[in-house]
Amino acid sequence: MTSTRFLTLLLVLASFVFCLPYPSRHDIWWNDTQSTFDYVVVGCGISGLVVATRLSEDPGISVLCIEAGSLDHGENMINIPAFIGEQPPDFYVYNLLTLPQTQLDNRTHVLPMGRGVGGGSLVNGMIWNRGNQEDFNLWASLGNPGWDWNSLLPYFTKSETYTPRAYADVNRQPVTFDPAVHGSSGPVQVSYPAFYWPQTDNWFAALDTLEIPSPIDPNEGTSAGSYFLPSSMDPASQTRSDARRAYHDKAANRSNYHVLTNAQVGRILFRRGVVPQAIGVRTLDGRRFLARREVILAAGAIHTPQVLELSGVGDGQLLSSLNISVVVDLAGVGNNLQDHALLRVTYPYQNPAYPNPQWLLTNSTFNSTSAQEYFSSHTGPWTAKPSTAIAFPSLAQITNNTYARSLILSATQDSQGYYSSPRVLPSNKTNRPFLQAGYQAQYPLILQNLMSESTPAYEILNDNSGGLDIALMRPLSRGTTHITCQDATVDPAINPNWLCHPLDFEIMLAAMEFNQRILDTDAVQTLEPSYGQVPANATRPELEGIVRQGINTEYHYSGTCAMMPRGLGGVVDADLNVYGTKGLRIVDTSVYPVVPGAHLQSVAYAVGERAADIIRGRIVMVVTPVGIGTDAGPV
Repeated sequence: MTSTRFLTLLLVLASFVFCLPYPSRHDIWWNDTQSTFDYVVVGCGISGLVVATRLSEDPGISVLCIEAGSLDHGENMINIPAFIGEQPPDFYVYNLLTLPQTQLDNRTHVLPMGRGVGGGSLVNGMIWNRGNQEDFNLWASLGNPGWDWNSLLPYFTKSETYTPRAYADVNRQPVTFDPAVHGSSGPVQVSYPAFYWPQTDNWFAALDTLEIPSPIDPNEGTSAGSYFLPSSMDPASQTRSDARRAYHDKAANRSNYHVLTNAQVGRILFRRGVVPQAIGVRTLDGRRFLARREVILAAGAIHTPQVLELSGVGDGQLLSSLNISVVVDLAGVGNNLQDHALLRVTYPYQNPAYPNPQWLLTNSTFNSTSAQEYFSSHTGPWTAKPSTAIAFPSLAQITNNTYARSLILSATQDSQGYYSSPRVLPSNKTNRPFLQAGYQAQYPLILQNLMSESTPAYEILNDNSGGLDIALMRPLSRGTTHITCQDATVDPAINPNWLCHPLDFEIMLAAMEFNQRILDTDAVQTLEPSYGQVPANATRPELEGIVRQGINTEYHYSGTCAMMPRGLGGVVDADLNVYGTKGLRIVDTSVYPVVPGAHLQSVAYAVGERAADIIRGRIVMVVTPVGIGTDAGPV
C-alpha cells in the first residue's frame, strides 16, 4: 500500500501539518470496577459501532464495545482523500495471509482489514454505493424476510446525510440523483470531491460510445452502467467521514457507553444447558466481561468465525480434531467465504494537456500547489481520490446477448458438477450435504442476476491516470476460513479461492477485453494510453496469464457466518441469532449470505442500523415501492 507517491505527499504534508483542525480525542474509558454490561459488542468497526452507539441511546442500557485495535489520532493520512491507498502497511489494519491460491498462481496473498475504532472506514477508498436491489432481494429469497431492498432502504437513508454537488466547466453534470433514496440527517456525511479531473469527461464519452448507460442515481439500485459515485466525505471540509467520527464521537460522552481498546477477545463464555447461552467474553489477557442480555459479534468475516470456533461453535469434526469442546455443532461457520476478486490494470495516460493523479508523484510543483489549495480552501486535486467516475456494467452490456447467454447456459448445465466439486466448495472435510444445498440455493439466483442487463457483473475502477482496475461483483466461487489450533494469536487458514469457478474467470477475461474497447474509443485515445502491463491487442492466452498472476482482494470479505436456514448451512437466522444458542448475535459482513455487488461500507452501516432496531424491537416493515417515498421505516 506504500509507494514513492506516499513519501512525496508526506513531505508536502509536513509543512502543513498544523493546518487541519485536530479532532478532539475522546477518552476511551472502561471503569475497571465494572465487568458486567447489558450488551458486550466484540469489534468496533462499522457495524459494531453502529449497534453499540444505537443501543446506548437508551440511558438505562449499558454497552461495552471491545476493540483489538486503538483509537486513531485524527491523522491526516486518515482524513485527507489524497492519501487513500498510500498509508503504511500497518496503518490501522491487520495484514493476514491467504493459503497458496493453486487455481491461480500458487502464491499467498496479503489480506488487509481494518483494526481500530472505526475499522475499515478509517482506511477504505471512501466509495459510497449500495449495490443493486436484486442483491438484497436475493438475501430475502434465501429465507430472510425483512432483508429485501424495500426493507433495507430506510436504513441506507438513516445512516447518511447526502449532499450533492454541481461542477463548472464540464461537458455534462456528472451528479444526478433521486432525493427519495437519500438521507438528510444521518451520521455519515456523503458527498463529492471539490475537484473534477478533466479526463472524467473522456471517460463518460467513451462509455457513451460503447452504449453503457448512466442511471439517474447509482444508489437507487435499478441499473447497471457508468456512475459518478459519492464518497463518505464531509462536503465542507473535504475530509473522510468514518464510523469513529460519525458514530463513536457522538456517543463517547454517554455514561452508559464504554469502549475498551487494544483488547482482543479470545472466546465467548457460555452457560451450558439444553440451549447454551452466551453470558460474556474473555480477552487474551484473561479478563472476563459479562453480558446480562447479549453478546454481539462484529469482528468481521475472518475474525468472527475465528472467535466462534475457539469458543466451541463450528464444525464439530474440526473442533474435535483440535481438542476444543463442542458447544454447538454448526458446520456453516467459516464456510461460504466470498470476496470481490480484483485485478489492477494500468495503461498510463501520456497526454500532458490532461493533469492526472500521477502528477502528485511526478510533478512536485503540481503536488505542492494542490496541497496549498487543499489546506487553504478545501478544494483542488487533494480532495479527489482516484476512483469516483467508475462503471458497474452487466455481462450483457459488455458482450453480445448470445455470448452472455451461452456462458450462463454453460454454467447452468454443468452446475451439478460444481455444486459438489472441491474446486468450488474447497474443504472436503466440511463438504456436507447441507452446505452443498446452501450453495445450490444461491447458484441459480446468482446466475439469474448475471443474465439481467440491469444487474452489474463486475466493476471498472477508473483512476483518471490510465488505471482501469476490474473487480468481479457476483462470484460463484466460495472459500473458507478456519482455525488451525487453540491459540487465538495464530491467524486462521484463509482460502478465498478466487476465480475457482470457470464462469468467474470468463467474466474477468471479458472485462479485460472490454477494457481494450474503452481504450480504442476516440475519447480515450485523446489521452494517449500506453501499453506495458497489458500488450496492445493482447491475445486470450496473454490475458489469461495476466489474470492468473494479478488477482488479489478488493477487501470485501463476507459470508462466513451466513444468514440462511440452518439446513442450508446458515449460521444465523433472519434476526441475526446464532443457531443453537441464546444471547448471541452477529452483525458484521460475515452474515451476508451472498456478497452484494458494491463496496461494502454503505451496506455495513445499513445492516448495523437494522440490527440495532432488531435488537431493540423497533423494526417497522416497509412495503411501499421504491421511488414513491414513505414515512415508514426505523423509528
